Amino acid sequence: MRLDAVMVLGKELRRDPERARRELLARSVAAVVALRDGARRVITVEAKLRGQAESGSALVVEALLARGVLPGQVIQREQSRSTREEAMMARALCEEHKLGRLGVITAHYHLQRARRLFEEHFGPGEVELFTPESFAQRATEDERAVIFAATPSAETLAVEGRAEALLGTLAWALKPLPDALRFGLEVRAGGLLRRAEG
Repeated sequence: MRLDAVMVLGKELRRDPERARRELLARSVAAVVALRDGARRVITVEAKLRGQAESGSALVVEALLARGVLPGQVIQREQSRSTREEAMMARALCEEHKLGRLGVITAHYHLQRARRLFEEHFGPGEVELFTPESFAQRATEDERAVIFAATPSAETLAVEGRAEALLGTLAWALKPLPDALRFGLEVRAGGLLRRAEG
């Protein structure tokens, strides 16, 4: 797997803050492994949402820097409120920073919907999606412990699976609309549902 950059997708902190923090930490550790494997940059763009002391992207950057990642290896924005917006920003940032192959790190329950959204902006097969567990074999013992501590339980998969199905159904309902309108509605809906600050 040869990647030029990896993007750590966000995770809302309000519903289950402890689990969300574990998931973000595991994704961050996976990004550290990807950097050792040859990726040049890590991208993180999640906004600070109302009711949160900090943004998901701030937590990711904190975890990366604590593990020796250099600030220049990180591209951070605090703007995204939805996976659609993350995909749109990823495309723009890859173009701006002249980054090639992108890997996207997210939880197992989010892979299918995230793949669909990213392929709409990059094209089929142009982006690789991974769970943190995908990096465990090349991780240190400490990194593996962090990754596996965040592996979703069957209960989590069921709860998150229902949310993913609902979001997928809404996206399907918007599919007949022109792309620009559809993408804009999804981004605005993400902002309303997740009540981003600013």
